[in-house]
Amino acid sequence: MDDLLQHFIVEAHELIQQATDDLLALERAPRAAGPMDSALRAVHTLKGSVGLFDFAPMGIALHAAEDLLSALKEKRAGIDAQAIDILLACIGQAERWVATIEQTGQLPPDAAEDGYRLARSLRSQLEEDPAQAADAIPQTELGWIEELRARSGNAALKTQDAPLVAIRYTPRADCFFAGDDPIALLRSVPGLVAVRLSSRNPWPPPAEIDPFSCNLRIEALSSAEPDRVKAIFRFVPDQVSIHEVPSAAGLQAPGAVPDAARGAGARTLRVDSARIDQLADLVGEMVVAKNALAHLSRQFEDGLDRKHLAQGLHASHAAIERLVAELHGAVMDVRMMPMRDVFRRFPRSVREIAGQLGKAIDFSMEGEDVEADKAVVEGLFEPLLHILRNAVGHGAEPELVRRETGKPEKTRIVLRAYRDGERVSVEVEDDGGGIDPAAIRQAACERGVASADDLERMSDDEAVDLIFAPGFSTASEVTDLSGRGVGMDAVRSAAERLGGQASVRSRLGLGTTIRLSLPLTIVMTKVMAVRLGQDLYGIPLEGILETALVPAARILPVRDAEAFVWRDRTLPLVRLADLLAIPRPPEAPQSLKVVVMAAGDDLVGIAVDRFAEKMDVVMRPMTGILARMQGVVGTTLLGDGSVLMILDIPELIG
Repeated sequence: MDDLLQHFIVEAHELIQQATDDLLALERAPRAAGPMDSALRAVHTLKGSVGLFDFAPMGIALHAAEDLLSALKEKRAGIDAQAIDILLACIGQAERWVATIEQTGQLPPDAAEDGYRLARSLRSQLEEDPAQAADAIPQTELGWIEELRARSGNAALKTQDAPLVAIRYTPRADCFFAGDDPIALLRSVPGLVAVRLSSRNPWPPPAEIDPFSCNLRIEALSSAEPDRVKAIFRFVPDQVSIHEVPSAAGLQAPGAVPDAARGAGARTLRVDSARIDQLADLVGEMVVAKNALAHLSRQFEDGLDRKHLAQGLHASHAAIERLVAELHGAVMDVRMMPMRDVFRRFPRSVREIAGQLGKAIDFSMEGEDVEADKAVVEGLFEPLLHILRNAVGHGAEPELVRRETGKPEKTRIVLRAYRDGERVSVEVEDDGGGIDPAAIRQAACERGVASADDLERMSDDEAVDLIFAPGFSTASEVTDLSGRGVGMDAVRSAAERLGGQASVRSRLGLGTTIRLSLPLTIVMTKVMAVRLGQDLYGIPLEGILETALVPAARILPVRDAEAFVWRDRTLPLVRLADLLAIPRPPEAPQSLKVVVMAAGDDLVGIAVDRFAEKMDVVMRPMTGILARMQGVVGTTLLGDGSVLMILDIPELIG
């Protein structure tokens, strides 16, 4: 994929999102001038960018959207819901087209049909007939049409009787500089049955031909619907004349669509230049530190005394350690993205889902400026879409029910993000009907998620948590939005892949909150190293509350398990050796070294042989045949070349 197309894709995504935001703002305030101007500017810019490529159907639809927005702006009247629906449909289709272009380098095969359909829908909102944009051919000048039909060599065209559309397109001499491609427009005309190319002016001698000046006249006949043909040439209404003429039928020979270069979409990240400058400064300091090490190396070769050399090495190590820490922070800053980048994609999705289900929704977002690692932000789209679908489909109540219970007619759904220490929390909260634990128990029993005895022993909160169980669903039938039993299970799995957790709080009749707790970054993490015998293992520091030395006499047997008292609270004790199926030492120690940490919503003590050091590590996920290895978050390489396995303690316990 060439650089120009890559730039187009990046810009197109931004313009599509801007147009979406503006149209949704117009829905809330139909007479607002700012969003109208901004939407028109975004659509106009996107249409102009499309004109640089052979994406005519996309340009046709966007041109019609621009015409509609221009007409609405000139009328100075409020935009209605029907126009918003059609414009959003056009923007949504443009988004899908850009995604296909990003993957394949070209539009999908059905783009022409979709483009014409959207253009007709958009122009149906205009009071004036779009056909008037192209001048009709006077009856006295129709001789070329009969001549073209007669010379076509198409027997069926000469003998069958059906209306045709005649096209005479005379591009301007400077059309290439305006971004027009006359041949590409001709290829986009459906149902072509005859074509003739000629020169507008006599050709000069070959040595005097200007390759940047267009000297073409294009005449063609099409058997397609007139509106489809007229839509093609909406870019150039002053250069084309289109006329419907009774004639013999033509063959259905769609214009050929050339193969575009295939290529993979580029993954990009826009970064504040100040952050890049900071990285450059730190790299400069690293070069200085490297030169200092080279100087010490030469001094060692010259036989410098060990004491002076050791002092130099310590100072150089301290400088490099500081620079590495600062460089890590700077790289993390470069990778940080605001939640706005993913949040902005949801208002239109919520609107569409609510429209399909006939629900009245008041959707809002908070904490859009909260930043997290690029991988975390990008990984949130699918799980949040699942949660929002559930909030609209299951949480939102019918307006009549809400009125009877004294609630506002519209169900309030809030998507929010906020910092929580060294983590970021993302919540979807609704004030709908909440989750009925009894209904959850019944559905779980029917689907075999849990046994009747286990369900009876569960608290209401534990029963509600079953919505995350694989295969669980309360939907009575499968639809496009629910009933397949994969939604909330996928949410928890996605959160765990990002190093986070998913939880739910719900009160019947009051609403539900789904919360995702995620790390700020999944590239660099802090771990605490612990030992079992001679083996070293890592535990993510974010889940550790405290380390404690517990006398063996205070370890209490509880049936087949063990417990101890920590800060006036009884906690279960789990030995890491047992979790990893490693034999315990033959002699029981007088006291146990215990790591107190969170496992879900509970606390647990993990007994280890020894505590080691805390360290910052670059964690690599497990790959290949080890990708699904349970209880291991990832690995990192230590200074001596050995591999440290970083454990997922909650998963090992579960």
